[in-house]
Amino acid sequence: MVARCGPSAARPCWHTGSYMISFGLAPLAFGPLSDRYGRKPVVTLGCIIFVIAAVGCALAPSLPVLIGCRVVQGIGAAAMTLAIAIARDAFDDTVVRQKLSNIVMAIYVSPIAAPIVGAGLLDLAGWRAIYASLASFGILLLIGQRFGPDYDLQPRPATRLSFPALVRDYRSVLSHPVCRAYLLAAAASFGVVAAYATGSSLFLVQVAGMSSTQYGIIFGLTALAGMAGAFLDGRLNARGVPSHYSLSIGFAIQALTSSVLLAMTLLNWTPTAVVVSLFVTITFSGGIAAPGLMQGALQQLPKMAGTVSAATNCLIMVSGSISSALTAVLFDGRTALSMAGVMEFCALLALFFFGTAVGRARQQAVMPS
Repeated sequence: MVARCGPSAARPCWHTGSYMISFGLAPLAFGPLSDRYGRKPVVTLGCIIFVIAAVGCALAPSLPVLIGCRVVQGIGAAAMTLAIAIARDAFDDTVVRQKLSNIVMAIYVSPIAAPIVGAGLLDLAGWRAIYASLASFGILLLIGQRFGPDYDLQPRPATRLSFPALVRDYRSVLSHPVCRAYLLAAAASFGVVAAYATGSSLFLVQVAGMSSTQYGIIFGLTALAGMAGAFLDGRLNARGVPSHYSLSIGFAIQALTSSVLLAMTLLNWTPTAVVVSLFVTITFSGGIAAPGLMQGALQQLPKMAGTVSAATNCLIMVSGSISSALTAVLFDGRTALSMAGVMEFCALLALFFFGTAVGRARQQAVMPS
């Protein structure tokens, strides 16, 4: 079914893909900029870009114009990825994981709320109303930025950002052995979720025969499970449980569940109720792991939190795109094999990189200063 999402209902939603591309790439500039000039100016700039682009989308006379405005809108929205860097700046290590858990829960809300609100606006006022509402939300964010508390509390280096400096920043992040391992673990873990997101729709709708409405309910249920996982990790942090314990639990569940799904698929035994319960478990484990992964990477280079958050966003977007594409391309139309295989591969990679991060962190701890 072709989505009705723009000036031409007979064309696929290319503007969604264009938005995600710019959303994935723009933080590569925003992160280092915020490390030098502060988070608030960069977030404010992103809000302004987002609002202008949303108005352009609402007034777009044609699909090419809409696609162009969506690209710009993705650039503006990408400034919001600095939320994890802001949390790292504003809170100490004893509570920052709990704040990161709140951010992860907010991220999981979007797959539930966005389709419901978007469908309602589409039916009531047409597709242009969707972008008009986004512009309104952007204006509210700008007002909050103007009158809200100042979260730029960290001193910034008095250096200008240039392309060579940008390259050096990312070289510093990616050459740090512990930070790199955490980033790769996060990317691989997100690959599991992306494979599920793509493969579950193919399997449940085309193979199991679910309706789009039934699938939407299942997808919302799994998003709630991800929120529950992030909430649990926040509670564990409040009780003083170190992040590597919750990460170990999350990755172990992720790998075990993926293995069970793969084994069931190879045995040609995939009852829908059991498969859905495995999907719920997968997203629950992802919610548990995400806050600790963010904290683990940020702790290594606290003065470059913006660059680290940008690298995280870019890597998970790339990993998710590859994982999703492989799941779709390899889908045989009869089984969940492509989804299960990609999920298992990514889950084992995540477990490996997490083990590498923990091992290298311990080596650094025992090395003489």
